[in-house]
Amino acid sequence: MPSSDYYIVSDKDYEKLPVPADIRSFHAWQATEGKQNVLSAAEKLYRQLTYQVTSGEYELYELNKRYGPIMFVGLFFGVVFFVSAGSFLYFRLYMDVDGDKQKFMTIARMCLSEKELKKVLGRQTAILFFAPIVALIHGAVALSALSSFFFYNLAKESAIVLSVFLAIQMIYFFIVRYFYTKQIKAAIHM
Repeated sequence: MPSSDYYIVSDKDYEKLPVPADIRSFHAWQATEGKQNVLSAAEKLYRQLTYQVTSGEYELYELNKRYGPIMFVGLFFGVVFFVSAGSFLYFRLYMDVDGDKQKFMTIARMCLSEKELKKVLGRQTAILFFAPIVALIHGAVALSALSSFFFYNLAKESAIVLSVFLAIQMIYFFIVRYFYTKQIKAAIHM
């Protein structure tokens, strides 16, 4: 019988077998409390035992320990680029505000209502802010590739991070749109 085959038999059947040439034991347990104690025990077992030991909690701990800094750096760069893009959009919008004031003063002479002005400014600002939403799609693809590279499912974490970025972008959009609309309205005295 090859050494890589394993059979699970009842005690009754085991007693009928001839004396084995090699005896190995398999122990399994599941801890429900004290995650730190489980990690500590698993670490000791990994160091002391010469044969294969597997602990799901410890494997996950090691994976997080090994790839956690990489994920942090990736998230940090994402935040830096996200803030940079938001600042770029903000300054791009306010660099054009004088020209937009002239444009909307001309349009206001043709009886542009306040509701219509808000609608036009909202659309203009939305195009500027949400056209780069392709970056979220790119981020989702990159995180799924990273997930397969690390053999670790990052779907939940990816969804959380991308949702937070989208939420922040939306909040930023509403704030900028409010102040931008206020500035344009003040210029045309609505």
